[in-house]
Amino acid sequence: MAGKKALGKGLDALISDIAEAETRGEGIPQIRIDEINPGRLQPRKSFDTEGIRELAQSIRENGVIQPIIVRKGENGFEIVVGERRYRAAREAGLNEIPAIVREYSDEKSLELALIENIQREDLNPIEEARAYRLIIERDMVTQETLAKHIGKSRSYIANMMRLLDLPEGVQQHVSRGTISVGQAKAVASLEKPDEQEALVQRILRENLTVRDVEKISRQKNVPRGTTGLKKDPHIEEVEEGLRTKLGTKVTVEYRQGKGSIKIEFYSDDDLERIIEEIGG
Repeated sequence: MAGKKALGKGLDALISDIAEAETRGEGIPQIRIDEINPGRLQPRKSFDTEGIRELAQSIRENGVIQPIIVRKGENGFEIVVGERRYRAAREAGLNEIPAIVREYSDEKSLELALIENIQREDLNPIEEARAYRLIIERDMVTQETLAKHIGKSRSYIANMMRLLDLPEGVQQHVSRGTISVGQAKAVASLEKPDEQEALVQRILRENLTVRDVEKISRQKNVPRGTTGLKKDPHIEEVEEGLRTKLGTKVTVEYRQGKGSIKIEFYSDDDLERIIEEIGG
């Protein structure tokens, strides 16, 4: 709930921007569609053809109700927010579209495009994860900083980015929605790509639930020589709780009041995030 509220502020700011312009009597300028280019930093790579067609029909009947947001580019203007409306307006045969021009940096443009898509659930999980990685690597920001900008937790960002470590074929299943993010996270706990791909095939063939996949992953991750030992259900719950809190693979070994906890990390930034989560 907190995440949605924070994201809402991002879109509300854009809506307020439009309302204030209208209140000042500025009006919303019409820009020729052939002067507008798709956003270079648009995190969304696939657009629903049928959805665009339906929106185009609505635009033919009612016009473009909400302006798009653009910034000046090398050749005309570049879309910051509103690419679906732009595509639908083109399909509807419009020559112009209402657009507000703002001077946004690459960082701000990507942030706003990401917020819009996440708020409207327009990104598939892999597109979302790639957008996070792009911002972190290009702008050299931490997962914590990014999380604050978009209203998500650090563990959420880390978990999503781990999907990008999966084999390409597995990522395609996540993109298409043939396996869920929860199933993919459980698959990602396996270390070998061939085991990950084989488990995905089992998910599809046997219609496995997330719990089923987690159980299979735990069994495959049991150290050699201990196969067949049944883990205490309470310890399994502890592991699951730690995995959820820390956003990474956690293994608890427990025997007669003694044992160890193994916490995995996948980068220096990931290690720093985990230490902060623990409270170090």
